[in-house]
Amino acid sequence: MANNAAFSYDDIADAYSAKVDSAPYNALYERPAMLKLLPDVAGARVLDAGCGAGWYAAELAKRGAAVTGIDASGALIGHARALFASPPLIGVAGHVQLRVADLEQPLSFAPDYYFDGIVSSLVLHYIRDWGSMLSEFCRILKPDGWFLFSTTHPAADAIRLQTHRYQEVELIDDYWEWVGTVRYYRRPLSAIIKAITNSGLIVEQLVEPLPTEEFRKIKPNSYQRLLRQPEFLLIRARAPLSRYPHGPAKTI
Repeated sequence: MANNAAFSYDDIADAYSAKVDSAPYNALYERPAMLKLLPDVAGARVLDAGCGAGWYAAELAKRGAAVTGIDASGALIGHARALFASPPLIGVAGHVQLRVADLEQPLSFAPDYYFDGIVSSLVLHYIRDWGSMLSEFCRILKPDGWFLFSTTHPAADAIRLQTHRYQEVELIDDYWEWVGTVRYYRRPLSAIIKAITNSGLIVEQLVEPLPTEEFRKIKPNSYQRLLRQPEFLLIRARAPLSRYPHGPAKTI
């Protein structure tokens, strides 16, 4: 995950890592929808931006990707390293590099045009200013590289939190019963799209996901609410070839 001045995942890393993989909103709602949008990653270099406890890094590695997982929380990176040291994932651990890195800082470990794709699951809403982060993503993506991310749905947040100024980016506190209070930024949909397009990326798909049948069985009331009011927003964007006047960069 990312850190901001008001909140750190280090404080809740143990509770988060213990429960995130079984939490219905993650396991049965966000993740199935993200995987449907994920391109073929066999043989690809993929950055897991805000890798948390490592679930997406593991999924990408199992699908044949060479994965670099980064997170601002050293505690979460510790949990991810423990995951890849476990017997079920020892076979793919050699295809995964994990490091502590803050998305609000330059990604100096990555050369230009290095990654075929970037995945970022429920991370970007912890970042106040997307401009420099997306510039870095564009720098490290190969020509025609893809960027797939999920974030909280701006309309759902505005309704649930009864915001008075939807068009503003605001820092909010949100209580999750399984980890406690988290703090992140709510921003309008127009700000999300503007940040992406200003960076030079092209939006390919925007998805407001539907909950799965498995979710309905576990949380029928929440299932009905999600049919009326989606909680997450998924976007896949791509770096256009036109941003690279000399054509595709050579593979490093």
